[in-house]
Amino acid sequence: MTEALVYCPLLKKDIRPAFCQDITYAAEGRISQAIIPEIKDWEHAKEVCADCVHAYWNKNNMTLPQTADPTET
Repeated sequence: MTEALVYCPLLKKDIRPAFCQDITYAAEGRISQAIIPEIKDWEHAKEVCADCVHAYWNKNNMTLPQTADPTET
């Protein structure tokens, strides 16, 4: 059985759900953004992912996660 793909409005192509989750985790700062070199503008990615129906928090009716501001450390 093959994994269903989801459309990514950020990358403008179909991607695996696990990759989608990696993108949202990286946008939140949970994992390194360096592991996803396809994305250059992470501020834009945060905006797109926040509006995407495939983001895990949207699919699970969760509140949008708040990320730490890296300039406040």
